[in-house]
Amino acid sequence: MKKYDVVVIGGGPAGVTCAISAHNTYPDKSIALIRREKTALIPCGIPYILHSLNSVDENILPDGLVANNGADLIIDEVVEKEEKVLKLKSGKDIMYDKLVLAVGSASVLPPIKGMEKVGVFHVKKDRDYLAAMKDYTKKANNIVIIGGGYVGVEIADELLKKGKRVTVIEMMDRLLATTMDQEFGAKAREVLEKAGGTILVENKVSAILGDGRVSGIQLQSGENLNADMVIVSTGARPNLTLASKFGLAAHPRHGIWVNEYLRTMDKDIFAIGDCASKCDFFTGEFSSVKLASTAMAEGRLVGSNLFEIKVVRKFIGVLGSFSTKINGTSFGTSGLTEEKAKDMNLDYIIGEAETADRHPGKLPGATKIHLKLVFSRYSHTLLGAQMYGGDSVGEMVNMLSVIILNKMTDMDIDNLQIGTHPLLSASPIAYPVISATVDAIKKWYDYIPKKELTNRLDSRKKH
Repeated sequence: MKKYDVVVIGGGPAGVTCAISAHNTYPDKSIALIRREKTALIPCGIPYILHSLNSVDENILPDGLVANNGADLIIDEVVEKEEKVLKLKSGKDIMYDKLVLAVGSASVLPPIKGMEKVGVFHVKKDRDYLAAMKDYTKKANNIVIIGGGYVGVEIADELLKKGKRVTVIEMMDRLLATTMDQEFGAKAREVLEKAGGTILVENKVSAILGDGRVSGIQLQSGENLNADMVIVSTGARPNLTLASKFGLAAHPRHGIWVNEYLRTMDKDIFAIGDCASKCDFFTGEFSSVKLASTAMAEGRLVGSNLFEIKVVRKFIGVLGSFSTKINGTSFGTSGLTEEKAKDMNLDYIIGEAETADRHPGKLPGATKIHLKLVFSRYSHTLLGAQMYGGDSVGEMVNMLSVIILNKMTDMDIDNLQIGTHPLLSASPIAYPVISATVDAIKKWYDYIPKKELTNRLDSRKKH
């Protein structure tokens, strides 16, 4: 029986990052990563295998990331545990000192009649399965996508580029409904429809039609639509099979219970990534956000603190920073939307700006950036940001997430010293993050009666 100081179960972004972090922090420790799949995929790249990438094999997470960073890669499956001995499907046993569960999540499949028919696929992190799905798109003409979240709209965009007739069916009132406000969901719908897609919101599929093979779908309204392929993208749930076998506490929808350092109820077992429960950055309540960026942050945290607290830091909750690109338009969001702020009964102010992301705006490649910021009216801190426009959206989301996490105020942002260049960014005179902040500051001053504002300013001077 072989013994390792650290065993990581799961070979996705969370597991790989954890193994690398553990090796960097504890170079004298022996580390193994056990992965069930022969080939590991990059989860965020899955939609792009359908058109932008030539094959599934162009979306591979290289084994060298593990092997070249001081860990043994074991292709096998853990089926049981006795004390600190893991039982593998191959019949081998492996002993550990510290164990990390990074076993991910699995697709949630809605209870729709006919899901078993040929031509129905879902988003599965399996190379051969996805290769079969890509092959099926080649002969399909009418493709229905159930689910209008990020993966659903990205798949739709890819298939429209492939020249397919695509219909997206979303049960909520807009696309990207869980992370973006109404006007941003409307913009996402607009750019998909401009590409030729059909978008049906506030609709559900009640049945998948066909004699063994998909021929159409039936909506709850009773209307039938032709379809020779259906792709289901309706979210994911944490993989809790091993947690249950190991006797670990878990929430069926939110994942394995962990503390702020990602340790489970067993002091020598940690859980990270989609399988681990998460709390919201603002409320402390369970969060359903599943992102590779979050998983990797958790992996780095656990890898650094497996045997002792090397750096005192806590995982402070999930902010929820997303970005995507649909038919040439990039979308990004971080933190609270206005809708969520209303639901939480927060007193807030909105700041907005629209400007070109180059200066002058006539430069080649220039696009309009529309930015919406949500500030706390009382503390003046930034709570959330949403935007759409050109490729600069991707890094602007990261900038704004740092601002939110560090609880920067409107005046902090107004005084930022930024770097700009005509070919790379908006004008320093009209930089969208600062312009939207100034818009909020002006509204804040307009909101406060003059007498009350004078009293506040006098009070600040005294202190």
